[in-house]
Amino acid sequence: MKRFTAQTSSSSNIPKNLPPVDLMVDESPVHFIGPATQDNPMSHIRTRLMGNVVFHDRKIKWNRITLQLTGKAGLKIHVPMTSLPQDAITGPADMTGTTLLQTTITICQVEKELIFTGAPVIDFGLHMPNHLPPSIKANHAFVEYTLVANFSAGTFFKKYRIQRTVMVKRHYLPNPSALIPSIEHHGVREWFEWSAEVPKAASAESGELVVALRWSVEKERVEVDRVELQMEELEIYRFSIKSGVHNLPPKVIQFPSSIYHPPTFSTSSETHFIRTPLYLAKSTKIAQPIRMHTFNPFLEISHKCRITIHFTYGSNAKPLQLEFPIIITDCPASHLNGESGMFQFQEQEHSSPRARPGIGGDDAVTVDLDLPEYTPEYSI
Repeated sequence: MKRFTAQTSSSSNIPKNLPPVDLMVDESPVHFIGPATQDNPMSHIRTRLMGNVVFHDRKIKWNRITLQLTGKAGLKIHVPMTSLPQDAITGPADMTGTTLLQTTITICQVEKELIFTGAPVIDFGLHMPNHLPPSIKANHAFVEYTLVANFSAGTFFKKYRIQRTVMVKRHYLPNPSALIPSIEHHGVREWFEWSAEVPKAASAESGELVVALRWSVEKERVEVDRVELQMEELEIYRFSIKSGVHNLPPKVIQFPSSIYHPPTFSTSSETHFIRTPLYLAKSTKIAQPIRMHTFNPFLEISHKCRITIHFTYGSNAKPLQLEFPIIITDCPASHLNGESGMFQFQEQEHSSPRARPGIGGDDAVTVDLDLPEYTPEYSI
């Protein structure tokens, strides 16, 4: 809503390529660490979106300056009628056809009012709710955040509106050197006993997933020929109805598997480290790179690793398949450790911004990462 005209005397003192006022927000994303649950040890740390308002036309006396951060999540997908629960279908319907699911909800709305003092620049810090899901634009769902600044000078012709896009990211590891806990799985199938240590998460910075595998077999009957390790990505669209949350059938993306050949002479006490790369870029083999773990009101992107143990060809033993969930995540940018960054962490104050109740956090699923204690290297 730009209502300034070229005839105003105040606008004659500013360059033609500059607006009378501007909203400056750093292009770096806003970073959250850990799941959006109260059990997250970093949930008590509040993140602020830092920026400033620059007044180019110093002759305008602004009466009111309001900042409003709005987050929206949307879903638009055609689904078969057979994939919907019965209580979501009202009246007669063609069960052989499809229907359109389309909706948009507001997941956060934070407001802040600035006081105009006549200074050329006003710096601000906008507290961000800690339940926010990350920004994403998928095929059928999205999460986006916008920061709107409304300026009013008291007359009908002195109103101005500026909108900026804010990128939000959520990480499940504080830094690449964090110690990632593992879960030990074990089992027995007839003459074959196995034990696997699978990490709860894998960082994109490491570029690979490593699983520790041990086994014991009766070599008179069979031996392990090779082990395959493959990553799978599940894209699950979800929506809420009166009876609860309903998940649509997942879209599964399989990445190329890695093959491990055990040494010729190995004992049951030997640990075999099975590795597979995390495909983070497109290539001739990869049409879509692996995405980070995401959870929002309409979309969940999760991952699992599949281990397939093949036995020697001389035996009639069928391959053994094992599947384990894992969180694929990246880490915050290293510049967050500096005081000069536009985004910084601050402990939660007694006065909180006017934010709507949390929608779209990770509380709908149980995510236990046993995150290590993390303290920023600077103080506020």
